[in-house]
Amino acid sequence: MGVQRFIASNSREAMRQVRSALGDQVLILSNRAVEGGVEIIAMPEQAHEQALAGLEPQVSPAATAVPEPAATPTVETLEALNRRLLDDVRALLRDNASSPRTDSPSLTASLRRRLVQAGFSASLADDILQDPPEELREETPESPLVEAWLLRQLRSRLAWLEDEDALFAEGGVFALVGPTGVGKTTTTAKLASRYVMRHGPKDVALVTTDSYRIGAAEQLRIYARLLGTEVHALEEDGDLGELVARLTQPRRALLSRSAGKKLTVIDTVGMSQRDQRLVGEISRLAEGPAPARRVLVLNAASHGDTLAQVIEAWQQASLDAGAPLWGCILTKLDEAARLGSVLDVVMRHRLKLCYVSRGQRVPEDLERVEADALLAEALSLAGESPFDELRETEALPLPRARQQALSRGVLRQGGALETTLATLRQHNLGMALLEQVWHRANRVGAAAGDFARLMDDMTQQRLVASSRRAHALYWSKSGNVSGGDRAMPLVSLDHHGMPQPLAWPRHRLPAGQRGQLEWARPLGVGWHLFAQLPNVAELEELDSQGQGWLASVTGSRRLRHAGEWLSLSQAMALGEKVGQWPVRHQGRAADLHVTRLETSLSQRRQDPHALPVVAWHGEVRDRDDGRRLASRYWLGTAQAGFDAASRLPSALAGDALPGMTRQADRILVDRGLVTHDSEQRWHLAAMLAALALRLSEEEQTWAMDVRASLSGIAQRRCGRRPKALLEALMDTLSAHAALARAGVVTSADVAVAA
Repeated sequence: MGVQRFIASNSREAMRQVRSALGDQVLILSNRAVEGGVEIIAMPEQAHEQALAGLEPQVSPAATAVPEPAATPTVETLEALNRRLLDDVRALLRDNASSPRTDSPSLTASLRRRLVQAGFSASLADDILQDPPEELREETPESPLVEAWLLRQLRSRLAWLEDEDALFAEGGVFALVGPTGVGKTTTTAKLASRYVMRHGPKDVALVTTDSYRIGAAEQLRIYARLLGTEVHALEEDGDLGELVARLTQPRRALLSRSAGKKLTVIDTVGMSQRDQRLVGEISRLAEGPAPARRVLVLNAASHGDTLAQVIEAWQQASLDAGAPLWGCILTKLDEAARLGSVLDVVMRHRLKLCYVSRGQRVPEDLERVEADALLAEALSLAGESPFDELRETEALPLPRARQQALSRGVLRQGGALETTLATLRQHNLGMALLEQVWHRANRVGAAAGDFARLMDDMTQQRLVASSRRAHALYWSKSGNVSGGDRAMPLVSLDHHGMPQPLAWPRHRLPAGQRGQLEWARPLGVGWHLFAQLPNVAELEELDSQGQGWLASVTGSRRLRHAGEWLSLSQAMALGEKVGQWPVRHQGRAADLHVTRLETSLSQRRQDPHALPVVAWHGEVRDRDDGRRLASRYWLGTAQAGFDAASRLPSALAGDALPGMTRQADRILVDRGLVTHDSEQRWHLAAMLAALALRLSEEEQTWAMDVRASLSGIAQRRCGRRPKALLEALMDTLSAHAALARAGVVTSADVAVAA
């Protein structure tokens, strides 16, 4: 009856097979996940229609005879044919059921189970998996892409000591604090030994305040003799501040061999998190002119709830003493069945992880933190356990589970916002300025001159000069944006042509294209993207300065080629095909097929002088069926070394900037934001539009992660839709402002030159 089965690694590939075998008019009978991919059972719609019409479709492609049409089918005939059709489908499904393939859980469920079985909390798992990137929805949980994404999500939540050399070069006083039995004394010796191996023992001193534990001071003395360092044991009522001051002050001032120590490590007495003496012991460490930086030592084999109580108690005591915990060290990793619990609480309390320890040897068993390796190790330890809380969580009634998820969402919103904004700052020139403009534009009682001052800062090129990033500029067409009452601002692009949230009000620039290009020269622009072709004289000037350029034109543009005046579309028939690049067109995956032609450009038809240029034609075709979706033409510089071809996808995406800016402006008005200053609102709209457009087009992994984070923050799936990403960015900035006012996150007021 024409029923066929198709199996592929993902749904897109399976549907491609279906269309290739059966055409576009198909009836999908079954679609399910199986081991190793996706299975689709389908048949041609024509075969189904023939069955309903009383015709027997061809059984195989080899059959050549067309069955004769039957008489008008009776109800019994139709029922019989439908029964036969259903029998064929059931038989095929029975064959599948007898095969070794089994239905696989969803990607989110599989990853959640893996995280919980590795020891991470269900709340962290829900936070990470609340909205995975769309690019991963058709991948299997074992896919390298999924594995890399999961590691990035965990790594973004973990802070660690990245530069040990800088730490030792700076030196200082460090106090190892924590509960009894976690290995503080051994870790003190290990930390000192790492310094001694680099700089020698002369500038190191060890101090113990543990007068309770029998043999504690003697144990540290043994380590000190092995290392060749000084050691000092302080009694319970001893003056720690005076001792530390004597050790750390310059040797010449005190004429003492014990003075001038670069690194002082204090081994403190172990205390329970419920011990009433905890606050007093921490306060003791803050005494004197050189207060100790507190480093919490945690037993990686402890239960997650116990670890959380320990961190909360020591952090509160440290804050009461005037400063938070400086960092933490994990011990006994070799004894821990799972590492997820301890890493989870470290992430949740935003502690900087300095070292990990796996045994008693000094100094071999104290290691610097290699975040990727440590997190991969934690995930590799996942396994079934009778102590799993996963089953209880999954068994919750849906309303109750949803209520708990929402409660956790409020608490972790601050962390998600900070992580998302930090990633955007790292990869987008002008992101810090966008945050500042947003907060000042929406601040009640903001001074009227704030916005003007920020624009003056940009005119002085402070931000660009301090960033030292290669970038380009996007110049829109002259005049107001279609449907708007203002000109499109000048927008910064990254070196490859992706828009960035940094813009200059066009009306504030000098008059005329030549004057504006001259103004832009100090910005250190590598190349220019024009939505409208400048005069030939201005293009010659850019060539003479070594600045690349690319300009959008129409196919009717006339130019002189091989002694003839031709339209660009005619001339491109003589060009050479140079390849294809992946792009997105109206939200769907496509390919840009590029043709190149070396030609020349004249100012006037009678002008004998011509500027050598390169003409480009890009044809956008559907990636699945090859249909032509759009066509674009560009002219670009002919100077050697300018790679225009790889920048054409970004140039194609840039066409949407003016429309996106107009859309962003309307959304700002609808939301009642910065309506008191239309110039400020329009400029902010351009910055938001540039960032949203980049996020929708960017293929790098950081953008994929941010898109998923924005979906989680905004509580709706954004995918790669520019408008949805635009609104999610506004939600993110608004939420960050609200949490900043509530003191949950730090204020977004950052230096313009940051």
